[in-house]
Amino acid sequence: MGLDFLVPIFGILIVLVPVTGATLIMTLRLGGKPFIETLAKELKMGGNPRLEDQIAALTDQVESLTTEVRELRSVQSFDKKLLGSRESTDS
Repeated sequence: MGLDFLVPIFGILIVLVPVTGATLIMTLRLGGKPFIETLAKELKMGGNPRLEDQIAALTDQVESLTTEVRELRSVQSFDKKLLGSRESTDS
């Protein structure tokens, strides 16, 4: 007597729950998959320019250090020649 109103509610829920589940699954599969793929691609592409920028900066630093080492070697060889000529004049 008091539970007669539950029969139509459960009858509706028996149909509504699977339909809602199927709708949710189809929505996620058809709408979510491209979104997730695009998001993953953007995250991959977004990480690479930073890495490329770091690599470019490191390459520039290596080039500048190489130039400085070459200049120091030339100055050092000049100093050796200068000291060598000074020692030969002192003798």
